[in-house]
Amino acid sequence: MAAGNLSPRQKMINMMYLVLTALLALNVSKEVLQSFFEVNKGIERTTSNFNLKNSETYSAFNNAAENNPEKYQKVRDNAFEVRKKSAEVVMYLQEMKYELVSAVDGGKVYLGKTLDVLDEDGKPIEDKVIIDKSFSDLTENQKKSPIAWLKNKSNRDKSGSLFMPKNLGQNKRKANILKNKITDYRDLLISLVDSNQSLIDEINMVCDVSNKGSGKKLQTWEEYNFVDMPSVGALTILSKIQSDLTNLESEVINYLKRNIDAKSLKFSSAEGIAIPKSNFVLRGDSFRAEIFITAKNENQNPDIYVGEYDSLGGGQYSMIGEEGKDYEVVKVVNGKGLFSKRTTSEGNKKWGGLIAMKTERGTKFYPFSGEYLVAAKTAVVSPTNMNILYLEVDNPLKISVPGYTAGEITAVINNGKISPTKKTLGEYTARPSKKGKALVTLYANVDGKRAKMGDMEFRVKEVPPPKAEVTGAKNINGSMVIDKMMMVNAGGVLARLKDFDFKGVRYTVVSFRLTGVYKGEQMKEETRGPQFSNNMINIIKNVKSGNTITISNIKAKRVDAKNTAVRPLDPLVLEIK
Repeated sequence: MAAGNLSPRQKMINMMYLVLTALLALNVSKEVLQSFFEVNKGIERTTSNFNLKNSETYSAFNNAAENNPEKYQKVRDNAFEVRKKSAEVVMYLQEMKYELVSAVDGGKVYLGKTLDVLDEDGKPIEDKVIIDKSFSDLTENQKKSPIAWLKNKSNRDKSGSLFMPKNLGQNKRKANILKNKITDYRDLLISLVDSNQSLIDEINMVCDVSNKGSGKKLQTWEEYNFVDMPSVGALTILSKIQSDLTNLESEVINYLKRNIDAKSLKFSSAEGIAIPKSNFVLRGDSFRAEIFITAKNENQNPDIYVGEYDSLGGGQYSMIGEEGKDYEVVKVVNGKGLFSKRTTSEGNKKWGGLIAMKTERGTKFYPFSGEYLVAAKTAVVSPTNMNILYLEVDNPLKISVPGYTAGEITAVINNGKISPTKKTLGEYTARPSKKGKALVTLYANVDGKRAKMGDMEFRVKEVPPPKAEVTGAKNINGSMVIDKMMMVNAGGVLARLKDFDFKGVRYTVVSFRLTGVYKGEQMKEETRGPQFSNNMINIIKNVKSGNTITISNIKAKRVDAKNTAVRPLDPLVLEIK
């Protein structure tokens, strides 16, 4: 995510985007999907705000070029080249968003502001719908309008089939075309920012379209973002890319603006800026921020105070209370204040203060303010199939921690072992080795250190016992009936596990008893293993039609896992026909 001059609202949207991306991997409810769509709308509003601010900056370039074309025409042209390239990529993303919504909602698209398109109940107004129109047929105003409604938010197929169709070559797939456009945009921006390494690093981070994972888990950027992605997730990803690229546009043209001529191209006002390292902080961790004036003097450090202050009028301010007790003096290095505050409670925290700069006419004050969210350390572990773990079975788990990527999370278990299957997607398997309970604990990489984020306890149960059966036996009116010779040819007793969602679990019969009438007498024969003994086959052959054979004392054992107990099975009564 772009780390530039973002508002607290945009930083909160970015944080929520990370949280909701993790939730997409789960079987989420309609309410969560709707929340994700609300994040998408928030990102679109932020992009619109960036566009308004960028328009003001481009006006400043025009004014400078008109007043002194010899000096400013070239840098103005560079800025407008950024504008042209940014508009091209953003409009291509807009087209992808429109086509995605049209595809998942049967050709119906609602464009515009929520208040204009939705009724009081939050449902779309039918006469506002656009039906079966291609993007090229829309008006220019419609093309720039936000998506107001998405019905089929959970569709996981359209994004991949639309942007990564297998019947097209890579150079013709929309996701690949988008990737190339982002790469071209990145190269243009880097060529215009000289050797400003911090800005180059930010451009490379935002425009990173490299593959994800490694080895067998390797995914292309296109697959990672669009294949098997719920439609609301793909829509929000496209909006986020728009927002990030527009924010980059803002940062680069402001960089060009600062470098025109600090004396000739004057700013109408100066602004105090506080940039937090993160607006999402876990309880017990530290909230960190950089505080500075945008048009700073490299030869003079400002004085920075954090706390409550009073306005004295005439542009003068004073801090409230006692230094060190009611407010803090921030350490300043190279014109930037380095502020750190350990958090002790949860919730939304507001903060701010004053930046004081000495000038020839006296001290000038610049107020600043911001907010951040402090959350408790939480971990999310969701069994894929059910809410328990089965003994000596690979139980699939989905694992995530809000605010952290799957690659930053590790998991341990105190009963058996837990292994990642697709770590980049937060997919693991847990295999308990003994009955009872198992505790899964999650850790995250926090500032280069391993920090415990939470744990969850599971019950560990035996796999359900199988059912005994003889090949060829059929249930007729509640009785198991089998032909005499078919039973002989079956050769023995099977143990089959039915209606169990996990694969690879296999049982075999280790012993059983067969009871039947042989030459007028009730006979019992026992054997080890699943096969009928010779004596058992003789009994079967001599049983008259209509009589029954009982198979009892059946015991079975799993053959796919060690350390599992022998399981007694229900007896089997077979009527000979």
